[in-house]
Amino acid sequence: MFIGKIWSNRSCRAAAGLFLLLWLIFPSQARAGEPQIEASSAILMDALTGQVLWSKDPHKRLPQASTTKITTAILALERGNLNDLVRTSKKAAEVGEASIYLGEGETLTLEELLYALLLRSANDAAVAIAEHIAGSEEEFVKLMNAKAREIGAENTHYANPHGLSAPDHYSSAYDLALIARYALQNPKFKEIVATKETIIPWPGKPWDRLLVNNNQLLWGYYAYPGADGVKTGYTREAGQVLVASATRDGHQLIAVVMNSPNRYDETRRLLDYGFEHFTHRVLMGRGERVAMAPVSRGLGEAVPAVTASPVVVAVPKGAPLEWQQDIQIWPGLAAPLKRGDKVGAVVFKWEDHKVTVDLVAGEDMREQPWWLAFIQAFINIFHFPWVRLSWPVLS
Repeated sequence: MFIGKIWSNRSCRAAAGLFLLLWLIFPSQARAGEPQIEASSAILMDALTGQVLWSKDPHKRLPQASTTKITTAILALERGNLNDLVRTSKKAAEVGEASIYLGEGETLTLEELLYALLLRSANDAAVAIAEHIAGSEEEFVKLMNAKAREIGAENTHYANPHGLSAPDHYSSAYDLALIARYALQNPKFKEIVATKETIIPWPGKPWDRLLVNNNQLLWGYYAYPGADGVKTGYTREAGQVLVASATRDGHQLIAVVMNSPNRYDETRRLLDYGFEHFTHRVLMGRGERVAMAPVSRGLGEAVPAVTASPVVVAVPKGAPLEWQQDIQIWPGLAAPLKRGDKVGAVVFKWEDHKVTVDLVAGEDMREQPWWLAFIQAFINIFHFPWVRLSWPVLS
């Protein structure tokens, strides 16, 4: 009865209607604080640590469209020379759809074709690069699949170097983030995908080719502060796909959306969420001693095992962090060892996250002279375990 009287009040009904409208318009703020993403699959990854900060069906296999070209570029950069002259075959010139209209027999440098590949998403450039690097498109595809396995992209398989729809050609949001993270470690790749526009030659024409980056996070209406890559993709089967990167104050994030209704809006939401809610925390500096690693046949019994790089993790801002530390020293270490040689690893675990950092020798360990090793073996054979010979260290 009381409720009925309240609802009969016109002001109360208006207020309730307004609240419902706001709840529907702003669902992410009203309910969860997390990004509301309609894409079939999506992920937000920390570029430095590889940690997954948010995801939706990240391992789902889907058509990847032209994000395929990230792997094409990786192989071109690792196996080719930027100054290589690449001649366009008839097959490359006729591949169709997105292109820079390469003519049969036309020659450009590998660097110029990489800009066409990653900015204009040129399919003809993809085939020309593939044939130049591997001799044929088919052999290049084998290299692509091997590289995917090497990177750890277990839900990725390639059938071509450009991404046009084909049977058995797919990837996942997680794999695309992994591949992009790997590619961004190459300075030239990083430079190209952050380029808004460039000009390359057009032999036989009175003008050059203007290449404008298809990634609108770098310019125009969807421009995003800090955006610096990576690659767009679209086919009817794949829908809108985007692998994006942005960096602010040294903190780089990678966002991927697959089959999105609006790849730019949804990617911006993911990146906003990452920058607003996460920060880096240093758990241990580079060169800090974690343990002593036993070494056989050396002038000492062990070497300091130190961190090869800083131990950095991405954590929610303002949240306490409790972690466990698992030290792994490789068995069977033997002299000689040089400072910086890998001797193990340290794994930091918290909640469902973990970060692994290599442990390296903090100093050189020289091998015992043959005669000292002989005497030590003699002592061991005749059961004098309390005797231990060591070489004096002179300072």
